[in-house]
Order: sequence, then structure tokens, then C-alpha cells
Amino acid sequence: MPLPRTALLLCLLLALTGCGWVDQWVGEEPSPEPEVTGEVKLQNLTLRQTNARGELLWLLQAAEARYRDADRRQLQIQNLSGELKAEGKPAYKVQAKAVNVREREGQLWIEGRTTVTDLRQKGTIIADQFVWQGNRGVLIAQKNLQARYPQVSVTAQRLEADNQRQELRALKRVQVTSPAQDAKDLRLHTESLVWQQQPNRLLAGGMGQGGVTVVGVGGDRQGQRLQAQRVIWSISDQVVTLEGGVQVQLPNPALRVEGEMVRWRIPQQQLVSDRPLRVQYPSQGIQGQANRGVLLIAENRAIFDNAQINSQPQQAQLRAQRLNWWIPQERVEASGQVEIQRPNAHLRTAQLVWRIPQQEVEAQGGVFYRQSNPRIQVQGQRAKGWLDRQEVIVSGRVQSEVPVQLRLP
Repeated sequence: MPLPRTALLLCLLLALTGCGWVDQWVGEEPSPEPEVTGEVKLQNLTLRQTNARGELLWLLQAAEARYRDADRRQLQIQNLSGELKAEGKPAYKVQAKAVNVREREGQLWIEGRTTVTDLRQKGTIIADQFVWQGNRGVLIAQKNLQARYPQVSVTAQRLEADNQRQELRALKRVQVTSPAQDAKDLRLHTESLVWQQQPNRLLAGGMGQGGVTVVGVGGDRQGQRLQAQRVIWSISDQVVTLEGGVQVQLPNPALRVEGEMVRWRIPQQQLVSDRPLRVQYPSQGIQGQANRGVLLIAENRAIFDNAQINSQPQQAQLRAQRLNWWIPQERVEASGQVEIQRPNAHLRTAQLVWRIPQQEVEAQGGVFYRQSNPRIQVQGQRAKGWLDRQEVIVSGRVQSEVPVQLRLP
């Protein structure tokens, strides 16, 4: 026999309130002769959950919902909105048009395109799946996700926003961009990323997750590429520190730098290292190394300390305490215990200018020149020479042992 109208309403209310996380329901008035089909339609629904201390973990509202499973733990919801709370305080704002929502072991699952606003950091995370672990204050996003904050934008396969630790962790196929004017043409690619929102820096790579690549995609940075095992990107001052197997490729001119630690000062367009570096300039057959150095990218210039440059075409090697290398002009200014060697000649001085294309050198201060065939040894204050012709002119208080084939003014 069909249930009376009053008895049917009473049964539905008891069933809904017994679910625990469905806190309030206001339904439509049933028709005079309701047809019971097993599907329950709810309107103006409120979902809430508390922890053992009675603190709210979430408080959500839905305009309309239907149960999707027999035990009534999963809802199909239209127009979902509300807040996710950490330690009883609002942490994230939720909005979605059509999603499936369920509660499992104190965790809230939302399936479907959803926008979550980070109330503390003023950012938004959009994804097709969210899991809110309210007791830990951790929000997990997966499937077609993107996160946009005033400081950075992140895409990845998985993202965890930790409200308590103020960290955002991203895994697998991570790409990071920055809206900062100095860094807008840069893309960071990695498999593992941690954004420490205090002190506002990115930690990428490491932990066996593969290397990190920072590429230039526009403007003067087109083709610029930096790779390392680990990267620390300080968002506040736009300084990127690369560690472990560092490789820097600059496109114009084509130059490659390798080392174990390089700091990239993005606004100043400088690459700085206090550790040994190796430099390759393939188009001119030049290789170099130094104990430390600075690449001034905007000026196409490099400064190296305790450095050595080898020029294969000239079969020449230059060593000095400091080298100032004007790269496109292929001019090297060396100072402090300068030595330049070729198979048959050796020049030592305090200061030297080497114009590589012309194979021309000019030396000043304590010049000492020696060659083996024919045997010549001469000293003076200044010298000018041409490496290809093995010709040297020495001047200023000249002293010579064997002035054969040597022009001495």
C-alpha cells in the first residue's frame, strides 16, 4: 500500500540527515501523488564537515543536487560554492557549475571543472579534480590544472597547496612562468617544484626528479637556455641560482658555459659564478676556463679571474689573473701575470690586449719574450706582435740576448 504523504516526507528527511555531512536540505513541495523512483532531488543544500575539535573543515552550498550512489555519499551538484577551512578559518573559496562531490574518510572530493581561490595568497587554481584534506590543511589538484598567482603561474599534472606550511608543490611536467617584466619571456621546466610562499622562492629539481631547464621564448632571450640539476628562483629579487651540472647556452653569439654553480641576476642580465667555469665558443674554435667569472649578457662581455683561453686556429694559449673578453669583437684584455704561449714562443707581461681575428697582441709592463727557433730572448716595457707571423716588436729599455730576426727600435 502506498505511504501517506506525511510519512514519505518523514522518511526522506531521516535518510538525509543520517548521512552526517549533508547538514541542511530544503526540498520542493511534492506533487499530490508523488512517484517514488529511487532518485532524490535536493535543492538549496548545505554541506558541512567538522573535525574532532568541532572546527569546520568545509562549508558548501549547492542550488541543486542528486545522489549518485546507493549509500548517499556522492552527490551530483549544480552551482556549487562555499569555503574550505583550515583550523576553522577560511582558506579557499570554491566555485563550480556542475560537479560530483563525495566525502571519504574526512576528505572532500570534487570531480569536475572547479575554480578554487587561495584567500591568503590571492591566487586561483583551476582543475578537474580537487581533494581537500582539511585536517592537514592540504588541497590537492589534478587533471588539466593551472594555477595563477600574482607572483607565478604553474601548470603540472599534480599540485598540492599546503595552507599550514605556506607551500605549493607541483609534480610531473611542471612549467612555471613569471609575470614580472624582467622575466616574462622565461619558462621553467621541471618534474618537481616547491614554491615556498615565505620567503617567496621556487625550488626546482633534485630529489631524483631529473634536471631543470629555463628557456627564453621571446625578445632578446630567444634561444637562450639554462640547465641544471637544481634551481632556486628567488621571486622577490629575480635571482636564479643553478646548481649541479650547469649548462648555459647563449644564442647571439653562440656561446656555451658550464659549471657547478651559477647565479643568474635577471634584471641586471648577469650570470655570476664563484666556482670554476668552462667556456666554449665553437664558431671561433675557442675554449676557456676560469676559477670564477661574470657574463654581462647585455654587453656581450665576460670577465674571468684566474683564467685560461685556448684558441685552436692560432694554436695559442692565454693565461692571466683577469680576462676581460669582448665576445663579438673577439678582443681579450688580460691583466696580472699574463702569459701567452704558442708552440715556438712565450710572452709574459703585466697587461695584454689580444685581437683574435688579426692574431695581434699588444703587451705593456714587464714584457718578457722568448722563442726557441731561432733562439731569442728579450725584455722591455712594451711589445707588439703577430702570432701567425711570429713577429714581435719590443720597445722601452730593451735587453736582449740574441737579437736575431728581431726588430728593436
